[in-house]
Amino acid sequence: MNKKVPDITESVKELKSLMSTAKDTTEKDKIRMLYLLKSGEAKNRIGVAALLGMCRETIGQWLSKYEARGLEQLLERRYAPGRKPFMTPDQLETLREKLNEPEGFSSYVEIHRYVIETFGVEISYQAIYALVHDRWHAKLKVPRKSHIKKTPMQQMSS
Repeated sequence: MNKKVPDITESVKELKSLMSTAKDTTEKDKIRMLYLLKSGEAKNRIGVAALLGMCRETIGQWLSKYEARGLEQLLERRYAPGRKPFMTPDQLETLREKLNEPEGFSSYVEIHRYVIETFGVEISYQAIYALVHDRWHAKLKVPRKSHIKKTPMQQMSS
């Protein structure tokens, strides 16, 4: 069944300028769909779908949304909220400052224990390791062995 294409209230010139200022590809495709219909390059949903390389049902859904709620609602895009971070930005900053102190931490287990005791955050060892080692590229403050024959004065200077 051929559904009627809704009347597009925006002008061709207006749609062209909106296309150039679109933020992402989905938004640009939605405006391009309206442009193709308004300019006459496509006559129906199937024609637009072929020109955009998309499914005609997607084009139909977009046109239904446009017809019901207008351009602003057509371009509105919702994103999933995502997972909440384990630590607040203030807690991360405190941990980063503690890592930069001269005495610092000698192991990731020590960092893990510090985070749990100080912030009361239930976080896995792997998450701490990934944050400190992989993301921040921080180094642990571990004293290295020195040669037996090296005098104490030589050890201090190096």
